Amino acid sequence: MRTLVKVALAAALVVVTVAVVAQPKREEPKKEEKIAVKVTPEMVRHSRILDTLYFAGTAYSIGVLLLLLLSGASRKMRDLAAALSKKWFVMAMLYIVFFTIATTLLEFPLSYYAGFVLPHQFDLTNQTFVSWLADEGKGLGVGLVLSALIGALALFGIRKFKRWWLVLWIGTIPIVLLMVVIQPVILDPIFNKFEPLKNQRLKQELLTLASRAGIEGGRVYEVNKSKQTKTMNAYVNGIGPTKRIVMWDTLLAKMNDDEVLAVMGHEMGHYVMWHMWKGLAFFIGLSFFVYYFGQQIHDRGLERWGAKWGITGRGDPASVPWLLLLVSIIGFLLSPVINGFSRHLEHNADVFSLELTHFNEPMAHAFVKFAEDSKTNPEPSEFIELWRYSHPPINKRIAFALSYKPWEKGEPNRLWKP
Repeated sequence: MRTLVKVALAAALVVVTVAVVAQPKREEPKKEEKIAVKVTPEMVRHSRILDTLYFAGTAYSIGVLLLLLLSGASRKMRDLAAALSKKWFVMAMLYIVFFTIATTLLEFPLSYYAGFVLPHQFDLTNQTFVSWLADEGKGLGVGLVLSALIGALALFGIRKFKRWWLVLWIGTIPIVLLMVVIQPVILDPIFNKFEPLKNQRLKQELLTLASRAGIEGGRVYEVNKSKQTKTMNAYVNGIGPTKRIVMWDTLLAKMNDDEVLAVMGHEMGHYVMWHMWKGLAFFIGLSFFVYYFGQQIHDRGLERWGAKWGITGRGDPASVPWLLLLVSIIGFLLSPVINGFSRHLEHNADVFSLELTHFNEPMAHAFVKFAEDSKTNPEPSEFIELWRYSHPPINKRIAFALSYKPWEKGEPNRLWKP
């Protein structure tokens, strides 16, 4: 579902995490072990399908927006909303509801294949269709509420202010911050059950390591993601009172303690190095120019084609497909820039974890498990890495994890300062 709420939420969520503590001395392996991902035809095939879905899905979503705009469907939804309420703001909210439902239905075949058929085809989930559909329904419900309110506010700003790009840009900032705060305690629990980490020994190791890294007062949770996926993840999110360490139950089941700590050390690096705030600042700075140039194209487009599309002027709800069309295209074109910035942060988080834990081999083993578990190609082409990858490719991360040992040469750490 690609709606206004996704535009707001996507900006908000720069995920951050935690872990790794000084361990008692472990027995060193007696002989050097080659740590690498065994690339299988299944991995290559799965990755190619995912890459194709990304580009085809973007084109399909743009096609849906063009269909609603050029067919007059958007205008008719606006007219229906106007017939149901004479109050402009309520009418705008009703339109957003109609629009969200329409795009969800039109994009359902693609969502069904990408979200249900494909994961089952590659044995990445045991989720039943009913359970998957229930999650989709919950997502739609949340989307309807948030997008109706945020979308109507955005349309009001476009309607009332000549320099609406600046109003929307300023308004984006508190919305993004609010989403970061409420996601862990309001949005995430709608879809999954979060419980305090049951493994008390691991929990203490995580909290001790977090303290070493300068993170105090964190709460450690595990979440029942196994009901939806067989893949793994861990993260730290939230701000202030909503800050928490979260591990998927799949990760706890498939990784040993050292691997978990190495992964969580990476996520802790995000938190300690303010990557969430840097990501938000990057987004807000980038969106300043996106909003500015977006208004120039948006307003000129309405002057030229607005009457033909049945749009009465700026802020007309019927113009939403045109607005989102511009957002989709600009966002797609900026993907290499956004992903490049993200890969830089992810690499620094790897550096931080290695300096904090010295768990080079456990981190490399964890990366192998991530790749084999998700069945993704660890060696994508340069083009795919540039356009699609928010993290460095797995094989590059494995090679770096095994080679980065400045402490053995008496060199100072780059990022973690004891």
